[in-house]
Amino acid sequence: MKKMRPFRWMGVIVSLFMLMSTLLMACSSSEPKEEAKPTNSTPSSSSGEKKEITFVAAQYSNETGPFLQKVVEDFEKENSDIKVNLQIVGWDVLEQKVNTMVSTNQTPDILNLNHYAAYAGDDLLLPLDEVISPELKAKFYESFYQAGELDGTAYGLPLLASIRGLYYNKELFEQAGISEPPKTWEELRQTAKTIKEKTGVDGFGVPMTTFEGQAYFSYFIWGNGGDWKRDGKWVLNTPENVEGLQFLADLVQKDKVTNPQPTAINRDELQKVFGAGKVGMMITANFLPTILKKDAPNLQYGVAPIPTNEGKEPFNLGVEDFLMVFKSTKHPDAVGKFLDFLYDDKRYEEFMKTEGMLPATKAAGESMSNQDPLTAQFISQLPIAKFYPLTDPKFTEMRLETIKAVQEALLGQKTPQEALDQLQQKAEQ
Repeated sequence: MKKMRPFRWMGVIVSLFMLMSTLLMACSSSEPKEEAKPTNSTPSSSSGEKKEITFVAAQYSNETGPFLQKVVEDFEKENSDIKVNLQIVGWDVLEQKVNTMVSTNQTPDILNLNHYAAYAGDDLLLPLDEVISPELKAKFYESFYQAGELDGTAYGLPLLASIRGLYYNKELFEQAGISEPPKTWEELRQTAKTIKEKTGVDGFGVPMTTFEGQAYFSYFIWGNGGDWKRDGKWVLNTPENVEGLQFLADLVQKDKVTNPQPTAINRDELQKVFGAGKVGMMITANFLPTILKKDAPNLQYGVAPIPTNEGKEPFNLGVEDFLMVFKSTKHPDAVGKFLDFLYDDKRYEEFMKTEGMLPATKAAGESMSNQDPLTAQFISQLPIAKFYPLTDPKFTEMRLETIKAVQEALLGQKTPQEALDQLQQKAEQ
């Protein structure tokens, strides 16, 4: 066997080296293509990172968290490049949490709250036209959408609404020999007295805490022809308002027909008392039947219009909660996609049914009215509904000041006139 010459060995080595180099280059050039393929765990965004948005939502019931978490999970399955950080916060601490987030420059992308004007007034919110699709905008009742506008620009996206009614315990009415619910204030007083005397149960429930105390103030000023504001000015100490608060204070102090400590029980706690048959009447929202169906299915109750003072026009309290988008969001396109997903007709209707709320969209309103006569009854009340002065950025502050003033009157610390005079002074500062 002949020995191979040295230069031939070198040729073989060079050829092998070139072949290996070619193979390595081929392998390395294919790797980025593999990494670029979208998978369930890898986003398809050009940056290779998911777009993260934070949604801070209010807790309406024990079902709120599980429902919205399912919405988020379904959304993320369809939008693998977006991650939604959901935070469910109780109403009693929600405002404090949001204020902390704002003051520390950690504002969420989407916020669910019952007011928006203060944030819009501070130039913290994006106009909705820059975020939502025209198709989504067209879904809402016009009056609901307009309630989210400040100076002609929409900032508060209607999430849901509630309307109020006088709930009464039919069994206690029967025991007390009462045939029908009261229509006027004097009938309310006499009915509450009779229930207390004949059954020993508190006749009329009053929850006056920071949770929603402003609602009961509204029932008794609107029911007497009064109001929060007129012609753009605060009118908190008008004779109509003072008379309304005096009537409420008399029910508590003079007639003693209410729960003994109105300033120590909130609306949700009082609803449980009503469900247990321990209070004859209370005014609350249209979602109570949903709660009673689960927690007190055997309770016999009825729903009637809110009583007014003799000769005054009927009214109702409409409460609308909103979604808003902060300017600090880095991904308005992702926010818009999520809102479209949340307001899908079937999904949104399911959310309203879960919470026992009234829908803000026409399709859900029509569908739910056709399915449930009580829901249709509440929706029919919307034309006479009055709303808090949410477009005034000062309402956030005045809401709490009003509750404090009413508490002082109910506790006998000040007369209704004194309490509302001082409240008016604070409004004018």
